[in-house]
Amino acid sequence: MITKTNSDGTSKKLFIGRVLEVEKTTETRNCSDTLDYSDFRTTACTYALVWLGEVGVLPIARGRQTTYSEPSEWETTQQLSVGDQFAWVDCTNLFADRNGCSLSAEVDTFDMQLLHGGPLMLDNLVTWRQVTLQRKEQYLAERAAAKAEYDAAEAVKAAASAKRTAVAAAKLEASRKAANEDFKKIPTKGAMATVDGITGKVFWTGMVKYRGKYSARYGVKDNSGKIVWCSV
Repeated sequence: MITKTNSDGTSKKLFIGRVLEVEKTTETRNCSDTLDYSDFRTTACTYALVWLGEVGVLPIARGRQTTYSEPSEWETTQQLSVGDQFAWVDCTNLFADRNGCSLSAEVDTFDMQLLHGGPLMLDNLVTWRQVTLQRKEQYLAERAAAKAEYDAAEAVKAAASAKRTAVAAAKLEASRKAANEDFKKIPTKGAMATVDGITGKVFWTGMVKYRGKYSARYGVKDNSGKIVWCSV
């Protein structure tokens, strides 16, 4: 059964004879009391597997199938399939002070299980475990398919990017070779040259890369200090 203990010391018994398993595990939980910031820590967690019965509130499927210790007043009950008749109650008590209560769980004895759940509960538990396994296998298969699709798309993107990089590198290398040939045609430093009607000495020569392309350039400065640049 699950025992709900309130902050005023009163307690209440829940799921009497219907607690079938208690699991202790560790999870990464946000320990921020107000949940308005992230404070993730490795947390010791406790879960109790309970039978909801043939009629109850549909459990929540998020990783493991869970339910609350007591349904909210606005939740409606319905006929439950065997796959939805069992769920885990989180008894970790991470925010016991804020919630005003804490939960503790213990596995009910076989006699108690027979008294409150009977053979139907125990038979349905076997079926539920099979359904849960099938759901898990389906989930893993869907995840694997989604990952394979994602990996294939990423591979196509990577191949296209590699091709663009290779093409750009080839164009850059071709322009470098062409600029190297053009560089042989420009005047040497100190030589006189006329560019755009300005005559002066060549004071700089070199190859410049701009927007993925090389070009041979040189600069001419006249006696007044005016500079003009020229590409070959």
